[in-house]
Amino acid sequence: MKTIPFCDSIAFVLVTWIICLTVPTASRGTAPQTAQSQSYPNTAAGLRSLLTDLLAAAKSDDQAAVSSKIIEAEIPNYEHWFSVNYGQEKGQALANAYGKSLKLTEQRFEMLWTELAHQEGEISISRFDAQNKKFNAAKPADTLANATDEFAASWKKTDSTVGPTDQTAGSFYFVDGKFRLKSLPQEVRILSTVTPGPVVPGRLVDRVSPVYPPLARQAKIHGLVSVNIVVHKDGTVTVQNVGAGHPLLAPAAVAAVQQWKYQPTTVGGEPVEVQAKVYVTFELNEQKQ
Repeated sequence: MKTIPFCDSIAFVLVTWIICLTVPTASRGTAPQTAQSQSYPNTAAGLRSLLTDLLAAAKSDDQAAVSSKIIEAEIPNYEHWFSVNYGQEKGQALANAYGKSLKLTEQRFEMLWTELAHQEGEISISRFDAQNKKFNAAKPADTLANATDEFAASWKKTDSTVGPTDQTAGSFYFVDGKFRLKSLPQEVRILSTVTPGPVVPGRLVDRVSPVYPPLARQAKIHGLVSVNIVVHKDGTVTVQNVGAGHPLLAPAAVAAVQQWKYQPTTVGGEPVEVQAKVYVTFELNEQKQ
């Protein structure tokens, strides 16, 4: 199964092959801080241990522990850090983008581990050693100028629950003695068997907005619902399952997404089936997705 990254400004709007879903999500108050912060070594095993602990907290529904670990993954003094590592001009632009999307990224990251907590699976880590990396002048926004180790985490489901078999679980820097969440890329996976050729990412052409459930509105329930889908060769959508989200909101999200229509992804000019995760946001005053 081939994987291609996408970027999404609405659902699948694609930039540099990565979905960068920047929709508003359910609000979360300031999380209680744990009394002691656990340290993890700057190794693949160290990050795996951190994510294993995060998964255990999610499985036990320890919201305080989950939120605390996610907040600790913020880059401290990130404006200075980006400027030092990328240069003043580029660093300032990256810092602005990081700060603007920080809480949204953290909320999506928390939703992912809520989803994974209902599965059995394995966490895999890839490390990109800073000493062996070269600065890419052609893509300075994608590569650090200074020596900072980067890691990528992924999840492989080992049980028979419905949903994606493989999911990305975050990209990380190791900064000031801790793993820091760089981004949460979401991959679009090609399901069809195809002859190799140029990949043209699909895009959403008809988005149906969800109907806000009256009971949820009455109870003032709002937030984000993640939905795992398959986009078929004709652009229609099949919902695999709800990844995470409030149970009063989830059915309305599914009903809406099932009506979405895409211009399908093509490989070598031929339409292919893809698997992806999309998000539907419910806001009491207005609905943005």
